[in-house]
Amino acid sequence: MNLEQQTQALLKVAEDFRAERCNALLAAAHEESRRLLAEAHAAMRRRVRAALAGEREQHAGAVAQAQAKLVTRRREHRQRRIVAALGEAWPRLEHALCERWQSPAGCACWIEHHLEVAKTVLPPNAWTIVHPPHWPDAEQAQAWLQANGIEGASFAPDAALRAGIRIVAGPNTLDASLDGLLADRAAIEGRLLHYLADAA
Repeated sequence: MNLEQQTQALLKVAEDFRAERCNALLAAAHEESRRLLAEAHAAMRRRVRAALAGEREQHAGAVAQAQAKLVTRRREHRQRRIVAALGEAWPRLEHALCERWQSPAGCACWIEHHLEVAKTVLPPNAWTIVHPPHWPDAEQAQAWLQANGIEGASFAPDAALRAGIRIVAGPNTLDASLDGLLADRAAIEGRLLHYLADAA
């Protein structure tokens, strides 16, 4: 082999080595590039998931807060409606009781019922029945008292009474007047709410 052939052979070996070395370096660079891209994608997915989780949590918090506000507003609205309904119901109840007192049958029922109650809770003597002035049923009440063995009963008109009676026996009083029946407003409103809830 002459010098030129030897040179060509050496150049080919050098070229082959260079090509092989370049291919190895390129393969390693491609592999490193794929690894770096995979890590970058994984890191990006983690960041996106974390950001989305934060957004979801923030969104869930905002939804929960909005729902709580809605529940509060509904409760406040319902309470305002209840207060308004009770405000309308109270004068109606008072008016209905006054009308019942003005009705002969209603008044007689009112008196008899409360005299029966008084008979079970008050001693059977020395009753004073306080009543509105110009009460036409005093005779009927007197007859009931005599028939039920209540002795020494007296009658006392009171201009402050609009409807109903108060039965006084010593230190004890059964207040069946309009004001007495409506005295426990909280309890009455509780019963009215019960009826309003049943009607709703």
